[in-house]
Formats: sequence, C-alpha cells, structure tokens
Amino acid sequence: MAGRCSTVVRTGRSHVNRGTTMDQAPTRPTRARDKIFAVAAERFYRDGIRSVGVEAIVKEAGVTKISLYRSFPSKDDLVLAYLEERSRQFLERWDETFDRYDDPDERLRAIMTYLVERTTQEGYRGCPFINFCAEFADPAHPGRQIARATKTALRERFRHLAGALQARDPGQLADGLLLLVEGAYAISQTHGGGPDGVGHALVQAAEALVAQQRAR
Repeated sequence: MAGRCSTVVRTGRSHVNRGTTMDQAPTRPTRARDKIFAVAAERFYRDGIRSVGVEAIVKEAGVTKISLYRSFPSKDDLVLAYLEERSRQFLERWDETFDRYDDPDERLRAIMTYLVERTTQEGYRGCPFINFCAEFADPAHPGRQIARATKTALRERFRHLAGALQARDPGQLADGLLLLVEGAYAISQTHGGGPDGVGHALVQAAEALVAQQRAR
C-alpha cells in the first residue's frame, strides 16, 4: 500500500475525504473508471478481494489494463477506493434513515428495520468490512483502518442514539446494540435470509435492550 495518502472516513456528519495517491492529482471520473469500479466493487464483495485479479476486472469491464492503471495505480488503490465508497454509502444511508424521524424510539426501529432488510436480502454476503478483515490480517493495513473507522463511526451513532433514548448507561446500551448488529451480519451468512431468517428478530432484540436499560 506504499504511496497511499491519508484516508479519512466520515465519522461524524461531515463527508469523507477520499484519499489520493501521492504525486497524483485527483482526476475527474471517466466512463472507463466508472465501469472498472463498478465491476471491481461487485466482484470484491461477491467473490472476495484476493480471489479477484486485475485481469478478470478489465475483461468484465471491457477495458484495457492501461485504462485501469490510469484510474487506479494499483489493485491496492482500487481496493481502498472500494472500501471508502462502501463506508460512505453505509453511513449516508444510516443518517438518511435516522433523520426521517424525531422520536428516538422511531429512529431505533427505523434503523434496525433497515438493517433487517439489508441482511436478509437475496445475495447479501455479509459486512464488507468484516469480510475484508477476514482476508487481510495485518492490523496496520490501510484497509483495516477504513474498516475500524467505519465501525467507530457506527458506535458513535449508537452512543448518540442511546443518550436520546435516556438509557441508564448509554455506553453499555450502544455497545449492546452494536453487538446485535454485528451478530446479524454474521448470522446472515450461516442461517441465510428470507422471511424466516433469524435476522428478523433484530428489531425486537434491540427494543428489549432499550427496555432493560430504562427499567428502574
């Protein structure tokens, strides 16, 4: 990953600053770049990052290797761009769902319902950040830094919500909700989705945690 500049994931309500390669000015998106990225993102998520080579990406995208390397100097840069984009999409969707409601209980229900829909849909392959960490064990890997920052941002959002829910211990409730969500990601890969999937219990489990924190 040498040559990669800072990667900043959106942890609060501000936008992500996409990292760029050192000595390379940011380029405007091109049609070839968009095709390359779309194919890579789909294949990385579906098949795993290590199993998808540059040759397969350019062949499916219908472009040349030169086109790929003009947009992404290395596969590592393409992988980091993929992780950054998945982080941006997830946190933006969270905030959009959250902002539809003023009542914290409705916010919790909306967020958990969204996560149920996400984890039980056809073709869901689990959390892309957990998947990445399973493939790349080095804790100093730039991709792991993106994964960690995304999970930290999610934890911060749960802490904010737990405070609004008037929990006795907002930190404990936030961590409990985070554990439920991470469990839903994992169980979707062992038990699958569908109308009878275990993940559908997520909303009720989250509300039970909140009720326990409110009990006197």
